[in-house]
Amino acid sequence: MRILIESSEEKLAVQIRKFRNGYSSAYAALLKVPTDLLDKLDKGSNYLDFVLEMQGKIHTSSTTFTSYKNLVLHGNGADILGALPVLPIYPTVKPPVCEANVEGLLREIAQACVNSGNLTEDIAKALGLFEDPAVVLLENGTPALLLKSMSGGHPMLHTILNRYDAFEVWKDSGKGVGFIFHNVSTASDYSDQSALPALGVEEIWKYKIIFRYQNLQIGHWSTTISVLVKGNV
Repeated sequence: MRILIESSEEKLAVQIRKFRNGYSSAYAALLKVPTDLLDKLDKGSNYLDFVLEMQGKIHTSSTTFTSYKNLVLHGNGADILGALPVLPIYPTVKPPVCEANVEGLLREIAQACVNSGNLTEDIAKALGLFEDPAVVLLENGTPALLLKSMSGGHPMLHTILNRYDAFEVWKDSGKGVGFIFHNVSTASDYSDQSALPALGVEEIWKYKIIFRYQNLQIGHWSTTISVLVKGNV
């Protein structure tokens, strides 16, 4: 049996929560993980969730502010600027700061579980520590992204899902902010119904996608495709 420690930040945070929620008194008697390590993991889990949440808000704010800056510089045809975007602020009440290296702490705890001699496959699955070979294969997947058609001027993207649940669509509309998250498709075909350019105007829209499995990104990014979109009536 192979022990799994997630490599991505989001997945690791979910894995730690699953371990703490699943580590019952029954497992404690079998696995004998030191209580001080479990207390540190609780603290680390709460603080990691907080830091990742703030990072997401800061990233979104940065993208929004960049768009606002581009309007200041280049306009968008309307030439009307609104108020400055609201920047994220830290909440008044924050979780206590944990010790550094939460990933290393989970590895130490997982090793303690193994050393107990009582870590079965079922227990490892319940605690989120079991490395499923099927998921490992999915993590190596790269979606083949194609432009299937243009319906009413709107691009229809296509990929083969196979065992994946869905795929994320990321789009660069040529506004100077680069790729941003656009949507999630649970079907092999996805039609981008974004507003088309003005009549007679041509734009280059770029897309890339990545698979999703159990509500998380998995695998590798597709190649980028570029689509010429024309404004029509």
